[in-house]
Parts: sequence; structure tokens; C-alpha cells
Amino acid sequence: MNRGLSFAIASLQALIIIASVVGLIVAPLTLSWFIEGDGSVEWIVALQVAGFAFLLACGVPLQIAQGELVGIAYDTFTLSALPLGLTLLMALMAIRIGYRLSAASSLWPAWIGGSASFGGISYGLSLIIATESVSVGEWDALFIPALFFGGLLFIASISGTRFELFEGANGPEAKERVWIREQLRNLHGKLHWSLATVLSPAIRIGTAVIAMLILASSLLISLALGFGWVEVLRLYQSLGLSLLGGVMLTIGQLAILPNLIVFGAGWISGAGFMIGSGSLVSPLASQLGPLPALPIFAALPTGGFDRGILFALLPIATALIATVIVRRRADQMRWEYATRWGAALALSFMSALVAAIVAFAMALLASGSIGPGRFAVFGVDGRVFAAVVFLEVLIPVFLASLVVVRPYNSADERK
Repeated sequence: MNRGLSFAIASLQALIIIASVVGLIVAPLTLSWFIEGDGSVEWIVALQVAGFAFLLACGVPLQIAQGELVGIAYDTFTLSALPLGLTLLMALMAIRIGYRLSAASSLWPAWIGGSASFGGISYGLSLIIATESVSVGEWDALFIPALFFGGLLFIASISGTRFELFEGANGPEAKERVWIREQLRNLHGKLHWSLATVLSPAIRIGTAVIAMLILASSLLISLALGFGWVEVLRLYQSLGLSLLGGVMLTIGQLAILPNLIVFGAGWISGAGFMIGSGSLVSPLASQLGPLPALPIFAALPTGGFDRGILFALLPIATALIATVIVRRRADQMRWEYATRWGAALALSFMSALVAAIVAFAMALLASGSIGPGRFAVFGVDGRVFAAVVFLEVLIPVFLASLVVVRPYNSADERK
């Protein structure tokens, strides 16, 4: 795959991703407009909704002008919470493209072509759907989507095994890929021994705890929707939607479902989450005001001290088990560290730091503003979430590490 071909493929794939995501939204809106419309609303509104949803999923904040909705006036506000369902869909497609481009003999044309096309098309779309009611920053629609797509393309094309259509199909590996991977290996080799030996097991422990929180949250929300289906149906009926309107509402709820899973992870950890300023939902207590009329909110977990104690044990137990499982990965630590206290402190602190950083990043992506007034606060407080997870990982990993990474006294003991 030469430079021109990799440039063209990345550019074309950028167009396909944008068309797929926008089409996913505009198709049912168009069908609804055609079948149920009374002529008072133009079709361009469907394209505007789809376009702005796409831009928001890329991370572009939307400025909503003051106006009136169903007789209720509202002031200007910013819509910044990502619909993570759409964001993850685009991210998976971009990563898949980046992986396939790893077979190219030159990668920089693909990075430039993909980023420029994705950003340029997004910017052009923002000009087409421009309206006085919704606006974006002057260059936000160009640079933010370009960085989003280009960054994922870059990471996917240089990491992991190289894509090969069939055995012997690939030519020489791209110089960019070889150079970057070599620089990363050199950087890892220059790390101090105290950090180099602890980094791999710490990443495994920290990410294992976060993965368990996400899995438990997914199961919790699934069970809540399963057992609370009557309440969900009642909320659908109370909205008085048509069949196509119900389909569109369902698609919108699927788009924010990953956000709710992150909120559930925050709830399980004990940090809780907020839906509006002054509200808090945690295992210990719940304080909620009026909620948006979305049936999926019936699956949100509520407080309860007895249940809160049990759920708080989940990340702690996961940290303990993960520490035992990574014992072989921590074998080098047992040679390098002189005391069990030093080894335990190093592994527990680094594991907790990894988990806290990932938790903070998840909260940052899943939270934001969804409306005027009190709804400018929506999601998990990243600092609180990170601090709680840090403590829930630090203590159990330290206690388990006193045994698991106890330094070898001799070569005979290692055998």
C-alpha cells in the first residue's frame, strides 16, 4: 500500500464514517417527517439534528440560544455531554481503519488524509446545518473532529500486531511505525528500575478494577431495566409518542446508555453521580430533583445504606483478586525490591494511580451539560470518583502485596 493509496483510503473511510453516523440518525427522522409530518417543519431540521448530534459526539460543544419550548422559556446554555454511544461507534470504526492501515508502507499520508478529510467534512457539515438557534465555535467543528479521528487513527496504526490480509502479503513495515515503537521501547528502557518493574502489574490491576466496575454497572442497569420494564413502558406511554417517535427516543437513549453505565460505576464505587446541580445519587443516599422525561432513567440506581456496603466491597475484592493473579507479572519486583514494605507500597500506589486516572478520564468523557439552569451539571464528579477509586485500590492491593510481591531471599527460594 503506497502513500497515495493510504491517503485515499483514510480520506474515503473518514467520509464513510461521517455518512454512516449522520445517516443512522437522519434516516428515521426523514421517515418520521415523511409519514407523520404535517408540512409545518422542513426536512432540513432532520439533517440539522443529525449533524449536531454527530458534532456533539466528536466533542464539539453546542451553544443553544435562548428560546421557548412547550411554553417554557429558557436562557442560553451549552450542551457539552457526549452521547458516548455514538462516540464509541465512531471510535471503533476509526480504530478498525487504523489497524488495517498498519499494513501500509507509509503511514503519515493516511494520518494527514484522514484527519484533514474528517475535519473538513465536519466543518462543511456545520456550515450546511448552521442555524440561529444552535451554534458552534468558529473553528471547533474543524479542529476537534480532526483531532478525534486523527488521534485514534494514529494510535491504532502504530500499536498492536500489523494487519496482514494473507500470509506474505505485506511489504516492508512503515518507517513511522518502526521509529515510534522503537522510541517507546527506548523510553521504557530508560525508566528507573523502581518504576519499570511495577508498571506492567500495576496497569493490569488498575484496569481490572475499572473493568469490573463497568461490568457490574452494566449488569446492574440491565437488571433494573428488566425488573422495571413496567415503569419504563408507563413513561413511554405518558410521553404520547407515535411509533416512529418512540423509535427515535429509543435511539437517543441508546446513545447515552454508555454514559449511564459510567454513572453506575461511580455509584458502585461510592462516589455517586449527579443529574442537575444540588442532586446526588450514591449508595448511601439519594437526592434528586425533577428529571428529564427519558424512560431509561427508570434504571438509575438509588440509595440504600445496606446495599451500599455490599457494592463498595466489589472494587476492593477485585483489587485483592487481581493482585494475586498478577503474581507472575510481578516476579521481577521480588528481585529488585529489598523489603516487602517497599514493594507493597510501590505496587499499591501505582495500581491505585492507574485506576484513578482511568476513572477520572471516564467521568470526564461521560459528564457535561445537558440543559439550562440546574442541568448544566450532569454526570460524575471526576475528582471525587478518582479519589474514591484510588483509596479502594490502594489499601487492598497494599495488604495483598505484602504476601504476593514479598522479595526473594535467595535464588533457591525462587525455584
